[in-house]
Parts: sequence; structure tokens; C-alpha cells
Amino acid sequence: MSLTQEKPVDRNTAPASRHMLPELIQASWQRCRHYGMSPQWQITQAPLSDSELHLQQEQNRQLRKLALREMNLLEPGLSTAGRILLLADAQGVVLDSQGDSTFLGRARKVSLMPGASWREQITGTNAIGTAIVERRFVQVIGEQHFFDENRFLACNAMPIFSPTGQLAGVLDISGSAFVNAPSASKLVRHAVQHIEHDWTAESATDLVVRLHQHPSWLSTPEEGLLCFNDGVLSAASSRGLAFLGLGAAVIGRVHWRDIFQGAPTYGRQELRLQQAAGLYYADVSRSSVLSASIAASEVPHAGPESFEDLKDEALRRAVAAENGNVSAAARKLGIHRSTFYRRLKQEPN
Repeated sequence: MSLTQEKPVDRNTAPASRHMLPELIQASWQRCRHYGMSPQWQITQAPLSDSELHLQQEQNRQLRKLALREMNLLEPGLSTAGRILLLADAQGVVLDSQGDSTFLGRARKVSLMPGASWREQITGTNAIGTAIVERRFVQVIGEQHFFDENRFLACNAMPIFSPTGQLAGVLDISGSAFVNAPSASKLVRHAVQHIEHDWTAESATDLVVRLHQHPSWLSTPEEGLLCFNDGVLSAASSRGLAFLGLGAAVIGRVHWRDIFQGAPTYGRQELRLQQAAGLYYADVSRSSVLSASIAASEVPHAGPESFEDLKDEALRRAVAAENGNVSAAARKLGIHRSTFYRRLKQEPN
């Protein structure tokens, strides 16, 4: 990644109109000044080549698979609203973009496009780069951007964490700073919540715990997900960790008995926390049941045979868990018995 910078004489003076900034934005501006940046700089990037971008996309295959599914759902509503969706990797390199074609054209003039980097060290205070530093949702509107040339933007970015708690990427919704779009922050938060939920579910290898304060939210993306392997917490969604007041650092280090009272049992139940006065409604199951439920509910589509085989294998494991009883497995997953026969190409007895 290369860039050129046109520097004015005054390197550190910000326009007087920008003196009132949120604390998070002020901290970012201080970092930008520490980098020796000036708001009047004009940044010209040399984005990744097509082959370099393809390699970067391949290295983030799982992130893109889940994120693009959410982006495709949001895109129709954004394409007519003057907004765009951007997916960046953990280093701030934009991997994919969708949305309003007119605004995309304007965004490309400031390198808001696949292959370009939006790290703070390159593009100053911006939602993607600052979300990477802060590890939380960031909104940067208009004059809150450090560089003058980005002041026409209103950006909402949410970091995406892998099931093991590592920063995997950032999802961003950007649009014009002169158009009121209060829903953007909610949309990007919910999309990331869904991505992390599905990613955690797909990573399960042993015991899976769905939990929420209200039982009606179980089996939805609003629930928290915890995965245990031999009793040790092996993966978790950000929401699952937040429910318990835990940080990602506990993944791989804490045992079931460190979190919950009593030994794990399968099925719907109430779980009480070990170290605090708290109760959650939960559904505890084997990972094969959860993965089979996801596979059975997906819309059939053309794709690599290996992916289809994985879905079929997940269903077979669910049937095996019920000692070959297809009807029992179907009831456990909450799907119709015929789904198994259709997917496994079997005829009912």
C-alpha cells in the first residue's frame, strides 16, 4: 500500500469550528497529530491491485462469507438512500463495497473503495480506522473527520470479532453528512450481531449454550452464544460475553463451573451464574444439533459439493445423536421431518 501526501505549511492546526468534539473523536485527533498529520493534507492512495485484493479476500474467506450475506440483505434499502456498505479486514483494508452507485462514485474519489486502507495512520480519524483502534462502535460525522476532504462523509462502523475474540474486520455504513440517516447505526450494529452469532454457531465442536434474559429470544440472533469443549469455554459471541460481563480474554481459560452453577444438562432450562446474582434462560445442546439446524434452514443454492456435503453430514450427525430416529431429530431441531429426507435424498419408511 503506497500513498502520497500534499502537506501545507501548518501541520497541526485544526479549524476553529472543530474544537467541540466527542471524547472518542478527540482521542483519535490526538493520535493523528502524533502521526504528524494536518487536516489540510490531501491523501492519494495506490489501492491494492486486483490480484493483491483477491489474495486479501481469500485470507478473509469466512468473514466475507458471513458478512456478504448480511450486506446483501441490507443493500436494497441502502442503494436508493445514498448510502454504501463497506467491509474491511482487521487492518482496515476495504474488501467489499455495495450500495448506491452514485455515492460509490463520489466515495471512490477519497479512496473509499475495495483495496484501499482506512487505518487512522493513513486516512486520519474515520469510522473504520477508529473502530479498529477503539474495538467498539464508532460514528464519525462531517467535521469530526480529521482530514478536510472527508468532511462530506457520515460513517458508522462496528468491529467484527471472531468466535475466539480476535478482531476480524469492520462493517461500515457510509453516506452523506448532509443527509439525516439515524437508522444507520442500528443497522450496522444488528448486522454485526448476526455475523458474530452465525460465526460462533458454525465454530461449535462440543457443547453449545444459547442464552437470553427472556426465553422468547432464544434461537434468534438476539441470543448470546457460548461454546464449550470438554467443559472449557472455547468460543463465544460478543453478545454472549456481554450477558455474562466477561471479556474475550476468558475464552480458552474458564470452565463451565467458573461461569454457571451446577453441571451442564441438555435442553431448555434456567442457568444461574456462579459469581453473581443472575439468571438466564438457556437452551443447551450438542454442536451437531445446532449445526444441523443451521444447515436445514438455509435456502438451497448452487455451490461447491464440499459445502453441500458438510450440510448433509451435519444432518446425519443430528440423526445419529437420536440413535437413528429421524422424527426425533426433526422435533429436536424444530423442522419438518421431510427436510431430512429431502436433504439426504432418502424416502421415508
